[in-house]
Amino acid sequence: MSMFRTKHGGWIACLALGVILMLGLCACDSDEWNHTPPTGMGSIIVNNRTTDGVNVYLDGYYTNRVSDFDHETFDLVPAVHRVVLDESRGNRAWRGDVDVLEGKLTIIEVNAGFYSSDYDVRIYFD
Repeated sequence: MSMFRTKHGGWIACLALGVILMLGLCACDSDEWNHTPPTGMGSIIVNNRTTDGVNVYLDGYYTNRVSDFDHETFDLVPAVHRVVLDESRGNRAWRGDVDVLEGKLTIIEVNAGFYSSDYDVRIYFD
């Protein structure tokens, strides 16, 4: 009986690990963004994962405030756009040039940074 548990217990553990890894890899393909950019355009999605609102400026103009743990979508012509993120009630900020590709979603994921004056920003395409 002891040999049965060891032999089959290892097999079950490997199967469980495989299932966990497969589920983790499936989560990489995000279907949470159900937005399709208009023809000839691309979109920026600002995903605010902080506890405060974020003011969004695109190419020097204020566009909108993204509430805490929410997201907003901005449809833009394909180009490089200057993005500035400014904390609504605080001193965190981030700025950078972001590519907008035709027919693609550019996701800007905003997290609270390690230092109180920084945002930790991750940019990827979906």
